[in-house]
Amino acid sequence: MKVLTPRQMRNQRRRPAAANFVMRIEIDCITPPIWRRFSVPSNIELDQLHSIVQAVMGWGDQHAHQWVSVHHSTDNGPDRYIAPEVIERDGYQEGEFGEDEVRIDEAVTAVGEYVRYEYNARARWSHTLVLEQIVEDQPISEPSCLDGARACPPEDSGGPIGYREFLNGQASNGLFDPERFVPAESDAAVTIAVALHKSPPVGSSLFEKFLRRLSVHSAPKLFAAVAEAELRGGYDNYFEVMREGATRQLLWLLNSARGGGIVLTAFGSLPPDLVASARDELDWDSEWIGVTAGSGSQLAVLVEVAKTLRLVRKLRGTLILTGLGASVLAYEGELWRHIVTAMPLGKGELAQEAGRILFLTLAAGLSQSERSEVMIEGLTALGWSTTDGTRLGDDDWTWMVRDTLVYLRMIGAIVSNPLDQHVSADPEWGRRFARMVLSK
Repeated sequence: MKVLTPRQMRNQRRRPAAANFVMRIEIDCITPPIWRRFSVPSNIELDQLHSIVQAVMGWGDQHAHQWVSVHHSTDNGPDRYIAPEVIERDGYQEGEFGEDEVRIDEAVTAVGEYVRYEYNARARWSHTLVLEQIVEDQPISEPSCLDGARACPPEDSGGPIGYREFLNGQASNGLFDPERFVPAESDAAVTIAVALHKSPPVGSSLFEKFLRRLSVHSAPKLFAAVAEAELRGGYDNYFEVMREGATRQLLWLLNSARGGGIVLTAFGSLPPDLVASARDELDWDSEWIGVTAGSGSQLAVLVEVAKTLRLVRKLRGTLILTGLGASVLAYEGELWRHIVTAMPLGKGELAQEAGRILFLTLAAGLSQSERSEVMIEGLTALGWSTTDGTRLGDDDWTWMVRDTLVYLRMIGAIVSNPLDQHVSADPEWGRRFARMVLSK
């Protein structure tokens, strides 16, 4: 008799043709119950189902998770389906399988079967996920939330026992409504989760780690932008355009400062002959360049950006190259690599987080008004606020991300649309540049 491997046994349980599974999930040991009903295709892997469960319930995906089979087991106990990153870190244990290798129709095969979904082992949030209905006479549809009841507990409320204590402690202030459930919000969160599964951030990138601090429910517009940004999109057809766009003005300034540097005027501005050269060589509006390159002109902005990038500095009335500035001129492509590595600009956690959100809005092709909404939503979800605790506004986020925004406007990657702030005017090469920055 042929002995089947565990994988072969699971594969035998797969449906020959995909169907729609209607499933009900409920958090264990909570009364009244917190539950959701949703539909998913029967052929999705458990790693995608994990993202859908997080979205439909309202969790923030901030802790480890695993699936435990109730109907399938080996001599070592019930099958457990584990996240790939956990397996990569700890290796396989007996009875464990990668959740990205197991389909939902391998874990549950008949109406009434169920699996347990365990989230945050320390808090012991356990969920029971039951297959309620198999719909075979309709086209396969995208996952969606159908129904549910009561709000998801706060992320770190301490498990079922801690949650009861949390509710008793906050009953008088009304800041959290345990009865709130809006089907449309959960359905929108599921739609975003599906889109992110199809177009995820680059794995192990700084931006991917940054996103783990947020949840779809705390920043739905931001995550919708992630889904639109196509962060794994190619750059080949735009590489030279990106590199020229990102470096052209800076190369002009650095080359102008070769040798003995640039002797500045008594007012600290670039001399008139360089202003005339800029007007001829750089593709900028001459009125903005001005005749003296004083405060507020594009040339003044260019010098400011070059100083922020540590490429030039002022010494006794002369603008000279730093050691880094001389180095990037010595090797072709070095300035481009330095710029990509340095983004986003600005010191401190706030400037870095705001800069990443700004690059996301550029990669997603958002309009000026959409950019503002995502910036405010994302920074608020991260816990940033004004000094007096009021809601962030346009002036607040533009100040928070000033260094990066000044650079992107200077090179023409972000362009204001004076005719309609609801329509993006940013160039495609700018979107590709933003994707590259977010992929590092």
